[in-house]
Amino acid sequence: MLLDIRTMIATGAGLGVLIALSMRYVLRAFPGMLGPSMREWMLGIALQATSWALTTVRGLVPDFVSVVISNALLSIGYALLVDAVRRFVGLRSGHRLLYALVLASICVQVYFSYQVPSTRIRILIGSTLFAALLPFALFPLLAAYRESRNRSYVLTAASFAILLATMLMRVVYETLNEQGLTSAFLSTPMQDFVFAVLAFFPTIATLGFLLMCSSRLYEELERQACVDSLTGINNRRTVTVMATTAIAAAHRHGQPLAVLLIDADHFKHINDVHGHEVGDEALQLISATVQTELRSEDLFGRLGGEEFVVVLPAADEVAARSNAERLRTNIEQAELRAAHGTVPLCVSIGIAVIRAGDDFAALLRRADQAMYEAKRSGRNRVVGPSDLPLSQLAVDEARDAQAAV
Repeated sequence: MLLDIRTMIATGAGLGVLIALSMRYVLRAFPGMLGPSMREWMLGIALQATSWALTTVRGLVPDFVSVVISNALLSIGYALLVDAVRRFVGLRSGHRLLYALVLASICVQVYFSYQVPSTRIRILIGSTLFAALLPFALFPLLAAYRESRNRSYVLTAASFAILLATMLMRVVYETLNEQGLTSAFLSTPMQDFVFAVLAFFPTIATLGFLLMCSSRLYEELERQACVDSLTGINNRRTVTVMATTAIAAAHRHGQPLAVLLIDADHFKHINDVHGHEVGDEALQLISATVQTELRSEDLFGRLGGEEFVVVLPAADEVAARSNAERLRTNIEQAELRAAHGTVPLCVSIGIAVIRAGDDFAALLRRADQAMYEAKRSGRNRVVGPSDLPLSQLAVDEARDAQAAV
């Protein structure tokens, strides 16, 4: 039993309107980073629904509206969906070839509707050009899936793949069909299949796209839970977890490990004189400078305020001091510019090296003592365990022993 083409088109139009309105409603729940691609997708679905609505009134309105404008809106709508996918995965949007295909499709509709009227040729060439649009979304989706193994990409990619296969099948079938199509509404098994896929594609593809957006939102929330929002490095919670693992490994393998506690000198003065915006820039500059000097196995994070911590696996006090001095010198030489000129920037660094039974808290506590000794000694310097007074070392050892009990 053949289906009624107009009914399927009307169904597609109705689904498109509902999808576009639903996306408009939920768009507010997603962060700004997803806004551009979601709005582009929503507009693409809305144009498709408008196209189908114009197609259903063919015969009641001029053919220029129901054929040319309708197909133009359909092509632009799908191009926007493709563009939304490319924008989402981080590729350049507005690809010239993509919209060249849209323009060519519109020209074909005009030429074979008025200059050389032929429904069969118009559908053949139009379907070929339409099929050429789809790989611009399909291949980036497959590449994104291979990279992330995120299954949310699969449903959207499958929707584009099915639509591409359908268009190619249509081209082959109509090329071999000697009778040919005399009307776009002629109900044949191939026409019924094509319009059924076109009618339900927006629903399935949008479900996949929203799953992609939800997955991206979850990943971003997870990242924000682990990363300091100002500097982009590990936050206190994350660096504590990572440091605990590194310390356990050092104990297990009997290897050295050192912790550097870095504190920006005169940070309150920078905020008071130059403003908090310059203070934020100072912290960002310190963070960027430190990151350029670290090894891949080193851990770096912000503890809060103007304090940073570096964990150096397989480093004794001598290696830690060498690293700390290099960091201190580079930070001192970095240029922080403000409205009134260059702002001097320097840090005090305390070093602690691992002992038997140490955890991260114990290392931080001793690094903190060393850092405050650097502050008392005049700032802009590095202090390690060997620099501390013997009385201070005795106090630290007694405190650590008390903590162990």
